[in-house]
Amino acid sequence: MDGKQALYYAAIAIAALIGVSVVVSVVSALLSLAWAVLSGIVTLAVLAGLGYAAYEAGSWLLSDDDAGSLDSIGSGSTSSTEVDGGSSRQDRLRQQYVEGQISEAEFERRIGEELETEERDDIDRELERER
Repeated sequence: MDGKQALYYAAIAIAALIGVSVVVSVVSALLSLAWAVLSGIVTLAVLAGLGYAAYEAGSWLLSDDDAGSLDSIGSGSTSSTEVDGGSSRQDRLRQQYVEGQISEAEFERRIGEELETEERDDIDRELERER
């Protein structure tokens, strides 16, 4: 092997090493970019979850609703599920009004409709008894 041929092989080896180095650098850059994007997405998801939890905790702490507070547990107060389960439609409407779920005008309209319906039912029952 003469000097020219050794120099030629050395140049090819150096070019191959440079090529491999460039490929490894590009792959490394792509992987770190993917990792940075994934890390950012996970961070945003965690922050969104913490923000939502803080919002819920704040709205729970600032609410005036005694049915959901810890002090009312076991104290005998009725919750909205108990009211929905075993009482009349008028009681449910009153509970919705008290909890602020419906306005005063809506409450009056619905209670009026309920009373009219109740009167009709009473009349129908009376007619049924007479037959």
